[in-house]
Amino acid sequence: MDDAAYFRALPKAELHLHLDGSVRPATVLDLATADGVPVPTPDLKRLRAHLEATDETPSLAAYIAYFQLPIAVMQTVPALERVTYELCQDLAADGVRYAEIRYAPWLHVNRGLSLADVIRATLNGLRAGQAETGLAGGLIITALRTMPPDQNVTLAQAAGGFVGEGVVGFDLAGDEAGHPPGTHEDAFRAARSLGLNLTIHAGEGAGPESVRQAIALGAMRIGHGVRARQDPEVVEMARENGVEFDTAPTSNVQTKAVPQLEDHPLLAYFRTGIKVTISTDSRTVSRTTLTNEYLKVATVLGGSRADIWAMNLQALDGAFAEPALKSRLRREFSEAEARLAASKKARRQSSGNSATGRGE
Repeated sequence: MDDAAYFRALPKAELHLHLDGSVRPATVLDLATADGVPVPTPDLKRLRAHLEATDETPSLAAYIAYFQLPIAVMQTVPALERVTYELCQDLAADGVRYAEIRYAPWLHVNRGLSLADVIRATLNGLRAGQAETGLAGGLIITALRTMPPDQNVTLAQAAGGFVGEGVVGFDLAGDEAGHPPGTHEDAFRAARSLGLNLTIHAGEGAGPESVRQAIALGAMRIGHGVRARQDPEVVEMARENGVEFDTAPTSNVQTKAVPQLEDHPLLAYFRTGIKVTISTDSRTVSRTTLTNEYLKVATVLGGSRADIWAMNLQALDGAFAEPALKSRLRREFSEAEARLAASKKARRQSSGNSATGRGE
């Protein structure tokens, strides 16, 4: 079994995944047509150029611009339910068994929905998708750096009303430049008090000081964190505190967090004891799958199957899920991986027997 087939068959966990960056292009066009949302072109093939970043995308801000059209069509309850449900289908088709899906509810209130309406709609879509596919996981509610701090406190309070119903975490995202996480300390304090787990985008569009602040605010998982390597003290701070870096290799190149994939610090972090995981970030915007991200780590960065398997299990360990669920999934993941390994061994032995004339 080659690496592509192995990683495709492997049960996987994904922790850093944006809903609005993972809407099927055909669904964007369908929803836009139904709701009268202007599109650059009605031709689906040409529309992809407005939804998908490339390695030539110049910055994080430019990458974020690809989210604008999906957000414009995600302004109704049926649309939010549909895109969440379809993402569950796409995750299951990619062999993902556990996923945390994040999005920013404030971006979906432009046509009269309340924050609660938005959260409830995505939860409905998630439950429908989970019922069909068996996918486990939950939602992470994302605050935006560029919004007034009091609005993010309001968002944290709204998200807290859905703890125990599928909302598992609270996040901060958006253009890092000039928007340090400490500005939104009150929102994180509110989120924590309401039982929400904390993760913060940091070290993607800004340097290690952003990561330092995120850790100081109580984040046990950092979205990306690749620029932390610019300051060994921050890297050591993450290691000592058991902070996890949830990376997305393709996206990290497209946002220019790293200049090229070969420069990604994922394996360097892993080999020095930093908790790291692999995600897609945005399946449509980065035009990728988790299988593809694993394959890139193997073929470009030189990660072994054992390395990538360990990062996959780390994603389960770092998940914002109940211990019983994580324990069950870890057992199921390990059993499935053992079957894959046994199948590989059996094929190797069969091939060897045939080569020596002992095969049937």
